[in-house]
Amino acid sequence: MKVERLHQVSERSSKDIFGMPIIGFLFKNRYALLSYRLLALFLFLYALIYGFLHPSKEENIFTPAVFWSLFWPFFMITTLTTLGNVFCMICPLGFLGKNIQKIGLKLRIPKLLKNPYIGIIFSNILAYWFVLYTFPGLLRIPIVTALFFSVFLLLSLLFFFLFRGMAFCKYICPIGSVNSAFARAGFTWLSTYREECKFCRKPECALSCPYELNPSKFDERNSMANCTLCMECAHACPAVRFEIRGWGSSLVKKISKPLHWEVWVYILMVAVITFAMRFHHGLGRTQFAEYTPWVVAGKFLQDKLNIPDWIDMTGFMAMIIALCLVLLIVFLSVRLASSAGQLPMRKVFLEIGYAFAPLMIVGALAHVWEFFFLRYYSDFLNGLSQAFGLGFHIEPLARRGDPWLLVFNVFPPIAALWSIYILKKRVDLLNPARKNLFFLFSAMLPAAYLALWAFSFTAGLLFRSGHGH
Repeated sequence: MKVERLHQVSERSSKDIFGMPIIGFLFKNRYALLSYRLLALFLFLYALIYGFLHPSKEENIFTPAVFWSLFWPFFMITTLTTLGNVFCMICPLGFLGKNIQKIGLKLRIPKLLKNPYIGIIFSNILAYWFVLYTFPGLLRIPIVTALFFSVFLLLSLLFFFLFRGMAFCKYICPIGSVNSAFARAGFTWLSTYREECKFCRKPECALSCPYELNPSKFDERNSMANCTLCMECAHACPAVRFEIRGWGSSLVKKISKPLHWEVWVYILMVAVITFAMRFHHGLGRTQFAEYTPWVVAGKFLQDKLNIPDWIDMTGFMAMIIALCLVLLIVFLSVRLASSAGQLPMRKVFLEIGYAFAPLMIVGALAHVWEFFFLRYYSDFLNGLSQAFGLGFHIEPLARRGDPWLLVFNVFPPIAALWSIYILKKRVDLLNPARKNLFFLFSAMLPAAYLALWAFSFTAGLLFRSGHGH
């Protein structure tokens, strides 16, 4: 009887996606998953090859469109805020890695490399965001895009062959840790039916996981850290479930082992993406742009050090100032909340930090959806037409300045208010001394985020360069 319970589920929850006839097939069937992964791998490799064969912008819009208009900004951001980490589910590198790892050396990764901050800081912030702000347009050159992703392809193949546990995805990938952290904002959750796991001494879900995770512990820990929804556990044991829950449900519950790197993902990404972009692009299009600190400092350094014009010191300074400002706000917030609540700063940092999850990932939907209509849609389809000789041309669905695009500005205030709501729930879990004062200090970053959005949005309407009063 006990053995039989390990291999069947008496009744699936009505919210279990695996129990839904059509949707369940799309998320669990091996052949369906294989088809997505093969398609993503084909697009990935074809875009790389096409980038090397057609290196200039004039002859190639396909390669940049695949990576910068489909994979990264649109597909990833949109799915993370809804279905969770399904981008990693079909990632070409992860797909190759799972198969290469089977024939690899299966070594344990050295402690020096066993650090998710490598991927967050070096592969993500320095290799991508620093380049994006300081050398604008560089990554949009097809040959540069091809070289950029070829480096990560070769690096991933080396790591997958040498090390076990999908080490590249966990520690080196520029979006691996980022996706894992922001997946908490979605409404899906992978776990197991506890009743079916009671007598399971060697959980097949854990033994089958190429990432060496244990899905039967996800609920207990309130954490799916590093899970890519590869569904190998679901293929190994029918007691695995993929459930629809409330948006960001894990963020309002106690987390048994909070992870520093998850909190730092939320803080660093809101700095280098949200604040820096508001500074550089949002306020940079206003009539008073030349008086902003990042423009003043950028021009000073540009002139003083004789830096050539193709290096954008204004963008660089916008990123640096955004980082410094956000880190200062977080430090003051944690320090003051710690004092008010009579709790250690480390505990306060970890507990309130999870409330910052929606700020970048939900707020970024404003940019992603606006640019879907302005560029992403037309760039990708025209790129496909060019790369495969289909002979059609698509015009953008909107033009910059179209009033109806303002509707997408609803996402940043939603992100800020959602963050404040999560913070309230997490403060209730902590139950600190002087709770109201503790909450007030803890909300400094969401409040600053909301204030920056309101200021840049208003300034953009009233003082846009060439159209202001």
